[in-house]
Amino acid sequence: MYAGTLILSRKTIEHIIDISEAVKAVESAFREYGLGRVQMPAKIYLHLDKYEGDFRAMPAYIEKLDKCVLKWVNVHPKNKKFGLPAVMAVIILSDPKTALPLCIMDGTYATNLRTGAAGGVAAKYLARKNSKIVGLVGCGAQAKTQLQALRGLFKIKEVKVWGHKASYVEEFLKDMKKTNLKLTVARDVKECVKNCDIIVTTTPSRKPIVKAKWLKKGVHINAIGADAKGKQELEPAVLKKAKVVVDAWEQASHSGEINVPVRKKLITRKDIHADIGQIIAGKKKGRTGEDEITVFDSTGLAIQDVAVADLIYRTAAKKKIGKKIKII
Repeated sequence: MYAGTLILSRKTIEHIIDISEAVKAVESAFREYGLGRVQMPAKIYLHLDKYEGDFRAMPAYIEKLDKCVLKWVNVHPKNKKFGLPAVMAVIILSDPKTALPLCIMDGTYATNLRTGAAGGVAAKYLARKNSKIVGLVGCGAQAKTQLQALRGLFKIKEVKVWGHKASYVEEFLKDMKKTNLKLTVARDVKECVKNCDIIVTTTPSRKPIVKAKWLKKGVHINAIGADAKGKQELEPAVLKKAKVVVDAWEQASHSGEINVPVRKKLITRKDIHADIGQIIAGKKKGRTGEDEITVFDSTGLAIQDVAVADLIYRTAAKKKIGKKIKII
């Protein structure tokens, strides 16, 4: 019998899941993807040039979890002036057997969590195990969850931070003060990435801001910011000299860090080492040398949303939190 659909707000779910649980869930989802046990149609875009933003519809099914998800998410970089997050989302988690909506939840926090978790998973397989210095190029909400995920996997000694506005940097430092990490403000992007073991880029840039000559041997880069056609944060020379791993070729070539170089024919699919699922599933190797430069091109997959939404739903149900409404 249909008992109702569980409704979960951000406030309700924000403290019931930690990043380490999300990392495990996302790693498992990537493995299932690598083994071919998921369904994930291409992300659908609704471009709103008038408002300098867009919507994306992201459906997926993971056989192992036996759950379906549809996420409706936006990216509006100028939302700060309206007092709103640049990225907001709603997630519908459904029972594949009956198609009933089991849960409707805020997807904004879940999106931040699953994207941060993906960066952590990628670094686990691609960064040097003794990585200690992290450079954050961009310091918004996504930079926070990226750092939280990395903290659970590496013994980080220093975090260098750059943001294109001083107010953003100040807000980040205030929010992350409780981590007790050594936080250093960089004057520019060059200073931010210099001598780093792991670099995370989370900006909406449409031109390269990280140059190959600034990078030290053995660095790993999580390229997170490029998530739509025309966006890029790394100059193509970085990709040419690196072992490049994508979350999914279809999305990355259309809207990820590699999208502009691919369209300009500076790189091709042959230049892509693997997708992260293949590495986790053991079909291809991750890092194989200490001096190797590695790049993870993260566009955000709907299977990540399935994994984290299912985790949130199961935890909320177990703790008996949230409100059920009969919407059918």
